[in-house]
Amino acid sequence: MELTPLLVIIGLEGGSHRFPPFNDLPLPDKIDWSHYVDQFGGWHYDQTGLRDHDPDNDSPRGVWLGMLLVPDDFAQAAVTNWPDQCRILTEPECESFYQERVHGRDSEELIDTDRLNGIVAKDNLGLARTAHDSRALDPNDDTPGITINKMKQWAEYKSKRGITIKP
Repeated sequence: MELTPLLVIIGLEGGSHRFPPFNDLPLPDKIDWSHYVDQFGGWHYDQTGLRDHDPDNDSPRGVWLGMLLVPDDFAQAAVTNWPDQCRILTEPECESFYQERVHGRDSEELIDTDRLNGIVAKDNLGLARTAHDSRALDPNDDTPGITINKMKQWAEYKSKRGITIKP
């Protein structure tokens, strides 16, 4: 599925989020925009502090950054209607935002402590490990235990979701 990355500046006022009025765009079957965007790549929110990226000039208070992966016509209409809140990203910008701001603080590995505690308990009781236990200890295997966090990398996310980015 070919999508366009759209950077959105979300206003924060009085404990609420001020998104651009995306429902003003012509959407199929008059579906609510929040449900519409979730059909595609959904939201990817900046999980870092704005000061982390520009300590000398902290970004304005009262905003949060989010990235949507949406069909190009939606992205183009959003930029046309709200140029001060929406900007189309290039794929390198999208990859950077995804890896550094959305998942930059995520762990390199995913740890299933219940599974690992079960293996330790077996070891302590002198019980033999199964092939499943061995796979759980191999970070390159997807068996729950210790696994590489593949969703941290943009290329893995795109591949799993079947996404290509419109040039």
